[in-house]
This record gives sequence, structure tokens and C-alpha cells, in this order.
Amino acid sequence: MIFAVTIPLDEPVMVFAVVLLVILLGPLLFTRLKIPGIVGLILAGVLIGPHGLNIIERDSSIILFGRIGLLYILFLAGLEIDLHDFKKNKNKGLTFGILTFLLPFTLGFLTSYYLLHYSINASILLASMFSTHTPIAYPIISKLGITQNRAVTVTIGGTIITDALVLIILAVITNVVSYELNALIFIKLFASLGFLVFAILWGVPRLARYFFKNLETEAYSHYIFVLSVVFVSGSLAHLIGVEPIIGAFLAGLALNQLIPNTSTLMNRIDFVGNSLFIPFFLVSVGMLVDVGVLFKGPESLIIALIIIVIAFIGKWLAAFITQKVFRFTRTERNLIWGMSSAHAAATIAVVLIGFNLKILDENILNATVLLILISCIGSSFISEKAGRKIAAEEANNFTSRQKERILVPIANLQNVDRIADLTMLIKDQLSTEPIYPLYVVKDDGTIDEKMAEYQKKMELALKNSALETDKEPVFRIDVNVAEGVLRAVKELQITEIIMGWNGEISSGQRFGPVCDRVIANTTTQLLICRLIQPLHTIARVVVVVPKFAEQESGFPEWVATILQLVRNAGTTLRLYCTPETFRKFNYYNTTKEKAIDADYIPFQNWDNFLTLLSDLEENDLFMVVMARQNTLSYLKNMERVPRDLSRNFRHISSMVLFPQQIPEQVNLTSNRIKNQKNKGRYSI
Repeated sequence: MIFAVTIPLDEPVMVFAVVLLVILLGPLLFTRLKIPGIVGLILAGVLIGPHGLNIIERDSSIILFGRIGLLYILFLAGLEIDLHDFKKNKNKGLTFGILTFLLPFTLGFLTSYYLLHYSINASILLASMFSTHTPIAYPIISKLGITQNRAVTVTIGGTIITDALVLIILAVITNVVSYELNALIFIKLFASLGFLVFAILWGVPRLARYFFKNLETEAYSHYIFVLSVVFVSGSLAHLIGVEPIIGAFLAGLALNQLIPNTSTLMNRIDFVGNSLFIPFFLVSVGMLVDVGVLFKGPESLIIALIIIVIAFIGKWLAAFITQKVFRFTRTERNLIWGMSSAHAAATIAVVLIGFNLKILDENILNATVLLILISCIGSSFISEKAGRKIAAEEANNFTSRQKERILVPIANLQNVDRIADLTMLIKDQLSTEPIYPLYVVKDDGTIDEKMAEYQKKMELALKNSALETDKEPVFRIDVNVAEGVLRAVKELQITEIIMGWNGEISSGQRFGPVCDRVIANTTTQLLICRLIQPLHTIARVVVVVPKFAEQESGFPEWVATILQLVRNAGTTLRLYCTPETFRKFNYYNTTKEKAIDADYIPFQNWDNFLTLLSDLEENDLFMVVMARQNTLSYLKNMERVPRDLSRNFRHISSMVLFPQQIPEQVNLTSNRIKNQKNKGRYSI
């Protein structure tokens, strides 16, 4: 018959269509019922799976997509983690990792051996199942925008540690059963792990930086490259005998500093993962659940109840002790508990291995299936409740630098990508103001045709840039570009201007007629940039600051700009300035919840400006803080900076920053500056 349909579905297109409908409708329905969307996906998987209505079999394609989703979760965790906080909290992550392994393992062993009367090998294997967990609630945390919270950082670090320990236990037990346990097994395992960590964390960043530099315009190839890195890393982990999720997490860490959270590439990674791969994984987890376990007699239910209670208690104790030791809040403790309570893929893998080796029986297998369902649902509820509280607290504690309005004059539409990336890196992520890309059309009598042409070109140029969202393109008709920029600054109440510079200078000019005029006729913070490589390949930001910069009115603003840039780009920071400037800089830095570790080198002799060149490396971003004339930190030697950058720093990406000034300060009288000089507080 033409319309014959067999259940379970075996036609690939229909299978894929049903799963997509589940991914679309499941979260929408359950969100209306005040239930986390990922719970809806798991329950939908139960419903359509082989133990429910049997609409779809959990065949190799479902398993494949589910496996991809699990790797994607761990990859995103490594990619989105704040490495500055990760380094600061590494001891906390290590402590929690040991606790979240040891406490559930101990409780699980005692319960299995003394209460359920399993053998030592079975008890050890079952205890390792209690220790392992899957951060199935991570998509919830990601959507709430709190992936860089210290509780999340500690939990993700602990996840990798406990899973690695569980894998070691699994290797030991399987070799004991096979009568092959010896010291060589441990030597091979630890040597393989060391090789894996070195190969990924050392090799991938170098390969990725080369790829991104040399194929900058191949935007879609960047995403395919990232996917290739994830799955090659996972495959390498599998080949050396460890779980692929460890390779995926290491791949995320390796690419962390090369893919800023605000970049276009990151948007694509998030979009594909959260809309397809991760939901597929959640549906596949639901398809594991056999609700028929409830009707197979009281023994399975009693064992399941014991296992579920012990599993939640063990993870709660680990979170509780971590909270007390490191003085976390109760909400952070609950977030750690929630994120570490879900037992999914690794758990079923441990139990299936034990079942196939005839170490564990069917009662444990059935109980584990119920544990997966209950723990995933409970983890989602606990994590979302705690996550919403933390997100609300962070929003209440957030204080924007000001009503930030960034203007980006665009002279060359073909070079918009790098300026767009820079703009998104320095923009406050919680600011609701759009970015204002500006294109000035000269008034020469052919306005209508030019305006329509430029609007189309700008939309096309911005489409695949970091400004594909949060933008409001602006067009101005004026006698020249500089006048158009100045008029837009006034009309739009701009607080910051970001302009490109080709590195060329003309006689009698500093940066060129447009930039020079904007510098002279604005008091707004101004960034002039010459970016010779993609910003996500930058490894370090080097900043030189003039004497008395800390006394200028715009000091807090440009400090916030640099801190935002360094944090979002995942780079390191080095400052050349006076001790007084560094103390004030550090004051604003350390008052932030997430301070940046900055190298500091005393510097105030601008006659030797070119000596800084010897400290710069190929992947540095060199930044010079300047000053407008007739302000306290202005130096005559600054007039040479554009020429020096043009002639001697051509191989290094560079930026020049003119701080915001209040009009009264720009118009300081020469008598006041002379008085400062006479007191020895000011020099040129």
C-alpha cells in the first residue's frame, strides 16, 4: 500500500521528522507546565522509545546522534568555562572532584556490600556508578548566562576528575575479571592520559591559530574545523582507552581562548548544539528508560529506591562539604548538587559492562534505568531553581559602566569583521543598547542611488560578522566623513567610538584627516585600531599608559574597556605604567568579582617608547593609552606615536585609546598645567 506505515518507524526521513517534532514541541509544552524543557525531552524520549509507544527504535543512528550530543555538552563546558576563574578555582575543582567521587563511592560500596549483599567486585563497580555523573543540566545553565559562575566552574572541573577516576576503576575491575591485572595496566593508562592531555592542549591551539589566521574569510570552514577538532579529540581518547568525553572537554579547553563568547563562531557553535545535537542526546537518554521495571516485582523497586536515595545523598554531601570548606552560598551549593546529580550515559555504560561480564544482575540494570530517569529530572529542577537565583543575584549586582552607546564608523565594508569582533569583545554583555555601525555618504548630487547601494552593501557585510545581532545601522549624508561622524556622535549621544586605521600617515597629520578631526572635536572615548590578524588569535594584550592617567576623568571607563577586552578574549595582560597608575588600575580591577591577573612593568620614559618593541611578540595586541592636548596626562612625545606605530610596529596589531574627557578638563588653562609642572607633578 502507498500509505503503509510500520511501527516502529524504519524510514530514516520519518524517524528524523518525528525526533525534530519532539525537539520542537517537547520543551514548549513542558515549559508552559513550569517544568524544565530538558525534562520534556527526556520524557518524550521515554514516550516514543522502545519501552514506551515504540514509535522509534534506539538504533545506531539514535545512538550516534546521542553520543554526539554528549560530546557536545562536554565540549561546550570546556569552551565556555572562564579560564581565569578555572585557574583560580582549580584547587576547589580538584577538591570537589575527589569529594564527589569518594563520598558516593564509599556510600555506594557500603550499601552494595552490606545491605544488598553483592560481591566485592560487583560492589566496587556499582559504587563507581554512584560516583559518575553527567552535566545534563548544563544547557539550562548556559541559557541562564551563568556558565562563568564559580560554582559552575568547580562542578565542571569535578566532573572530569570523577569520570576519570571512575574509568580507572572500570579498567581495574574488567582486568580483575579477566585475570590480567598488573602494574603495566596502570602505567599504560596514565601514560596514555598524559599523552592525550599534551597532544590536545599543546597541539590544538597552535593548529587552530594557524588555521584561523590563514583562512580568515572562510567563515563556515571555521565551524567544520571546530567540529573536526572535537571528534578527532574524542576519537583519540577512545583509541588510547579512555572515554571520548574527556577528549571533547580537553578540545573545549584548547579552543577556549581562540573562540570568544561574543564571536560569530561561538554563536554558531551554541546554535547548532542547543538546537539539534544536545536535544538528540536528551531524547536518546529517555529512550533508555523502561517504565515496565515498575511492574517487575517489589525487589527491583526496593533496589531502585535504595540506589536513588544513596545517589542523591552522596552528591549532596559532596556539594555540602565543598560549600563549607570554600564558603560558597547555599544557592551555589544547590547548583553544584543539581549539576552533579544526573546519572546518564556514563552510568549506563558502567552498568552494562558489569551486566555483560555477569558481575551485576538484572535487578541492578532495571534500578539503574529508573535512576537515570529520576536523577535527570531531579537534576534539571534543582539546577534551574538555583541557577535562576544566581542569575537574578548577578543581574542585581551588575552595574553598567554607563548607558553604553558604541559608534563604529565603517570606511571599508570589506574589512568590517575585525572591527566587529573588537566591538563585541569590549561591549558590556548585559548592556541593552545596540551597536551603531555608521556609513557616511558624501553629498555630491547622487544621494538616492548611493544610499540604496550602501545600505545593501552594509547589510551584506554585517550579515556574517559579529554584529549580525544587536546592531542598528546608521547612514548619514554630509560634506565629508569626519563631519558625518561628529554629527552622529551628538545625535545618538555616543559614549564610545571605534575606528579603523590602515597604518598610513601623511605629512602634518597623525592618523589621517578623519581620525584627527574626530580626536580634536570630541571628548568621547575613542579607539583607533589597526588589526592585522583576527582578534581570537591574539594571545596577550600589552598596554602602555602615560603618567597621571589615573587622574583623568575617563580613567575608570578605559580600565573597564581593557578588562572587558582581556576577559572576553581570554588573553593575558601586561601593563607599562607608573606605580601610581598601576595601584589605581588594580583598585578598579580587584573591586570586580572576576579580577584579571595583570603583569606590571614600571614605565614612564616615553623618549624610549621604541624599546617596548623588543617585548612584543607576533600574537600580541599592542595598546597605547593617549591623551588629548591640554589635559593632565598629555605628553609632547605622544605626537610621535602614530609615526612609530606606522613605521616600527607594522607587524603587530595595535590600538590607540583616547580616554573620555569632561569638557571642563579638556579646556584646562595652561597656567594650571604649568603649576603642576612647577610642583614636580607633571613632566613631558
